[in-house]
Amino acid sequence: MSNETATAYPGVAALVHKHLGKVPFTASKHSTDVVLHVAPDHFLELVRGLKERRELAFDFLRNVTAIDMTEEGLRAVYNFYSFKHHHSLQVDVNTPPGNPHIPSLTALYSAANWHEREAAEMVGLVFDGHPNPKNLLLDEDVRIHPLLKAHPLQKGEFFQGIEDTSAGFKF
Repeated sequence: MSNETATAYPGVAALVHKHLGKVPFTASKHSTDVVLHVAPDHFLELVRGLKERRELAFDFLRNVTAIDMTEEGLRAVYNFYSFKHHHSLQVDVNTPPGNPHIPSLTALYSAANWHEREAAEMVGLVFDGHPNPKNLLLDEDVRIHPLLKAHPLQKGEFFQGIEDTSAGFKF
């Protein structure tokens, strides 16, 4: 994180930089949280520090979201909260096209178990080290990822939604 970024987001991003400055990440802000962007290779090191450093104490994994960024690859979005310090943080991990691997956080947060399983099933992220990578929603032998934008039913499902004006509804 550059000094300019630390100045722009002096709160949580600067605190993370102060205590985990050797871990390469960049920071930005969206409407509710500071967002840390980290490569998969440094993800586990960053999150371990977020949880274990008492000055940060991100003890709660709120959720994990998986996003298909098409040509850019897949993204995992993790939302954390510190009950001790009452601050929240989002961590984005982009995987390159064709290499959707991210270290699993199940050893640090038990809640990661189901969140990562769902993300793997829906978009095809691979969580290295996950203890039980079985499907949650689809049959175990189903090997499709229904939330990928390249999914063969995606276009058909899109046209069945509220975007379909042939039903006579004006939206």
